[in-house]
Amino acid sequence: MKILIVEDDPMVRMINHRFLERIAELKDATVTESESAVAALDLPDLADYELVLLDMYLPQINGTQFLSELVQRQLHPQVIMMTAANDQQTLKEAVNYGVLDFLIKPFSFDRFQKAIDKYLKMMVVDHKTTVSQTDLDSLFLGDVTAVQSGSRKELPKGLSRLSLRKIVAALQEFPATFANQEVADHTGLSRVSTKKYLDFLAEIDYLNSEIVYQKSGRPLTKFAINQQQAQAIHDYL
Repeated sequence: MKILIVEDDPMVRMINHRFLERIAELKDATVTESESAVAALDLPDLADYELVLLDMYLPQINGTQFLSELVQRQLHPQVIMMTAANDQQTLKEAVNYGVLDFLIKPFSFDRFQKAIDKYLKMMVVDHKTTVSQTDLDSLFLGDVTAVQSGSRKELPKGLSRLSLRKIVAALQEFPATFANQEVADHTGLSRVSTKKYLDFLAEIDYLNSEIVYQKSGRPLTKFAINQQQAQAIHDYL
């Protein structure tokens, strides 16, 4: 995952960068800082960035002009607008360009994390072939319905609900069986992390597992979704 911070204030750039580092799901992300929209537009790998943290008031080209240029180049990263501007026109322009969230400075880490959570949920939905109403409610309504109904179950210590959603979405893309290394490669998480989630999913019978003995090397554990227990995961998402 590649994240771009476009902000002319070096102190604010540093704060945003440190906020990103505090979020476990982004620990493997590559973060690039740019002091202006002009400099950002000159990046040779601009098309590779999945998320942009964008200031509105920038030298030469402001935030909405930057968004307009992205659209002209047919680039559509998720964008979280971060600005001191709180007027209706600025908000309307940002919304019209489809920004994912809008943070008015100064904002807390908790509010920043909620914006990132929304992005991570969007990525889970984006990687699915089909989506359910539960997926859409989680994205657009947060976890309100699940919390109100009391249906969500607690995860074991050390497991993150957002990482679980990401992994479950990835598993649904595999045609049949898969190994831990394949899941790690697909999600960008470490093998140690994905193994914990796969073991948990096997414990609740969402996954079946079998040991495959190879001609050389250590035995390999292969997993497959247990279609008869596919609903078992919903209470944890």
